[in-house]
Amino acid sequence: MGVQKNKKLYRSTISIFLIILICVLISLGLNKIYRVVYEKMDTIDKKMFEELSKIYEKFNESSSNLWNNNYKFNEKPLILIRTNREKGIVRKYSYVINVEEFKNSIFSKKVNIPDYLKLPTVYRVNNLNLNMISTWIPSNFGTVNINTNKVFYFKYNPQMMENPELYFDFSSFLLHESFHTYNQKNWIYDENDGEYVENYPVNIENYALMGVEFKLLDKCMESNNKSEISKYLRQWTLIRNYRYKKWPQLLAETNTEAIEGTARYIEYKYSKLSGGKLTVLANKEAPYHVTFIHAYNCIADNIAESPAYLERPIKYETGAAVCLIMDKLNIEWKKYIEDSREKRGKTQYEILKYYYDISYKNYDEISNVKSENDYEELLKKGEKIVNLYNK
Repeated sequence: MGVQKNKKLYRSTISIFLIILICVLISLGLNKIYRVVYEKMDTIDKKMFEELSKIYEKFNESSSNLWNNNYKFNEKPLILIRTNREKGIVRKYSYVINVEEFKNSIFSKKVNIPDYLKLPTVYRVNNLNLNMISTWIPSNFGTVNINTNKVFYFKYNPQMMENPELYFDFSSFLLHESFHTYNQKNWIYDENDGEYVENYPVNIENYALMGVEFKLLDKCMESNNKSEISKYLRQWTLIRNYRYKKWPQLLAETNTEAIEGTARYIEYKYSKLSGGKLTVLANKEAPYHVTFIHAYNCIADNIAESPAYLERPIKYETGAAVCLIMDKLNIEWKKYIEDSREKRGKTQYEILKYYYDISYKNYDEISNVKSENDYEELLKKGEKIVNLYNK
């Protein structure tokens, strides 16, 4: 009786092993023939590779216009994972670029991509590859360790390619998050809650001064006169300095501007280079953006975002805007913002504070800046924002 049970267990084990082996072989076989020719791909994959080709083309031609000649995203390792939805766990297949480990792997197959797309060699990678087990978690992006390298992976889905939300189209989302991973890998602005503002000043004067800053940023963005732009940017730096003197904890918001603002800056620079419409405080309809003061007024009038939007999310936009304005003035800022433990960087605000030599000695100019920007009206808006917080 015991012998028969052992035989049955042995046969069952063998059967299970054979089924698993057959499934693995089928999976490996399909990986060699399925979606490995561009012309036979669906419209989503074709569009993804077309978008990626444009990105690589711009980095190859003018990486200095996007960031600098040292950051070439087109040369970085990349894993692209097809899913059905945002943060998809169920993944259909993966493509890898600039990852040498997959060149001769049984888990990969070279993809036939047309020469006109001018892409590096692309490999389709089987889902059974153990290096990518962590990519099954519900996420849109992340990194995996392949040998000793951290490789960025990014999940794309039909909505991202066909009807994306603002900032979540394939190109913008990919450029933003890969910039965090690769170019900012040594930045420590956000270390130890560096972006967190303790005891945020829900204060009428704080919001009114913020309104002045927004008006000055709008003037800088709208003008093409360098003398005017420099005047308004200097005033912006002065108001910032004055606000931080009153509430020193707010200095932490400049760390968000440094990290998220520069990543958003890459999105805007690429959009302009490629003929896109994405710009600061983007909108889907013409004129495809709103001004800072318009956004501020909408918040104060309780017809848009919560007042909490002014604490961190808007710093993505102010950080990017200041970067673009400094570009207008040919201010050399990128090498100073680069950050590491060995050599700390300077945020956009810190760069401008030094550039314009701003200190308390300039505070006698503040009353004029306030009056030129309707400060009394901004105090009323500031009161509305405080009241919304206290509801």
